[in-house]
Amino acid sequence: MVSNYDFFPTILDYLGIGIPKDGVKRPGRSYAPFLRGESPAWRNRLYFEYAYVRGVRTETLKYVERSREWPSELWDLEADPGETRSVIGDPRYQKLLAALRDEMRDFFRIHDAPPLDEWRLTTKQKMPEYRRFKEH
Repeated sequence: MVSNYDFFPTILDYLGIGIPKDGVKRPGRSYAPFLRGESPAWRNRLYFEYAYVRGVRTETLKYVERSREWPSELWDLEADPGETRSVIGDPRYQKLLAALRDEMRDFFRIHDAPPLDEWRLTTKQKMPEYRRFKEH
């Protein structure tokens, strides 16, 4: 699994150019070794954010955290690949949820992202109208 965060370091690595030493903490990692036919150690994790949403996706789980006004979600992608039922309230997933939440928050904190509830300070996007979906 690779992310758009990985594109910049990959291009630089593939071209033999070092990461700029300008003090900026850029997310992402190079997947150039795969392009060269190597098999590097790789942890399958994708982190994402937009407007009032942040998340982390593993091979089997996806945690989507939203600002206070919106519900967060946890999806078991093995049991429910179509993401039809969030398991965020299921007691069997609480330890996994806590670990994913901590991991995701650490990722964004390390990269100097502001707290999620301050997303309005960093974008001009407007929050969409909330519509509750019927549970099946």
